[in-house]
Amino acid sequence: MTFESIVGQERAIRLLTRILENNRLAHALLFTGVDGIGRQTTAKAMAMALNCLKPVGTSACGVCRSCKKVISGNHPDVIIVKPSGTFIKIDQVRSLRKTLRFAPLEGGRRVIIINDAQTMNLEASNAMLKILEEPPNDTYIILTASQTTDLLPTIVSRCQQIPFRPVPVADIAEALGARSELDADAATAVAVLAKGSLGRALSADAEKWMDWRKDLLERVGLVSSESTHALFVFADTLARDKDRLQDALDVIIIWFRDILICRFHPEKILNRDCMEEIQRKSEQLSVDDILEIIMAVFAAQRAIVKNANRRLALEVMMMRMSSAFRKGLHPQGY
Repeated sequence: MTFESIVGQERAIRLLTRILENNRLAHALLFTGVDGIGRQTTAKAMAMALNCLKPVGTSACGVCRSCKKVISGNHPDVIIVKPSGTFIKIDQVRSLRKTLRFAPLEGGRRVIIINDAQTMNLEASNAMLKILEEPPNDTYIILTASQTTDLLPTIVSRCQQIPFRPVPVADIAEALGARSELDADAATAVAVLAKGSLGRALSADAEKWMDWRKDLLERVGLVSSESTHALFVFADTLARDKDRLQDALDVIIIWFRDILICRFHPEKILNRDCMEEIQRKSEQLSVDDILEIIMAVFAAQRAIVKNANRRLALEVMMMRMSSAFRKGLHPQGY
């Protein structure tokens, strides 16, 4: 859990290291980015670095008594606040304020980690703002949130912001390969589905994910030959699986992105376990046809995000995809 163990966040770690080297650490940090990209792990690594008894440069040693306490969750001066149910409530912040009246128990630095700070309700946010306005000595507060717009502007303005980027596919695939029995192509496929979230990739049932992707792409491959009724049934099936709908559309976009890029940079294909099928489709479809399909899926995604009728948006997408497919497969008409 040291800085060196954080995957795919070199820029954020460089920023934190530079801050520590120059002794310019603010009393409040804000780590932003999607779930599962290392924000919370980095927050604990920061807590370790600030309390390590035998630091290695600006990083924690990971083995001293203090580091072991942070790793096990038993360090009395490293306090983690997370949502109680759906929200972080006012009572949790009030309890925190009472704790902050006293000096750190082990005489070092107290670190407060507020996980998913965007879940603070208004009362809790206002109470947290008071803490940030008058931070106690030797106390550092690290908030993690999906994005700054989810927090009160007054909270954001009092924090030193550290943005976390989606983890590159190659880094996720490498981590999966090291921690599982997946081969390189399967690890890359799962990494693509994880959409930049290492945590999501590591917690996923890789076999189920791969089977789901296979079934989805088989249905997509039939779009050119399906009747209008069958296309609308497919659209309805996607619309009903609301929790996985955006994932499904992302899979389709990446699939056709690979078909397009196969013509120019085949080494950059992400669905490497499906190379033969991708090459075949790349030979059958024109660049314009592939782009039309990708734009159709993008349009459906945007419409759904804006709360359009899911089924209707997907039906329109299917008709556009079918038309582009048939033009590519039957260029003289059909």
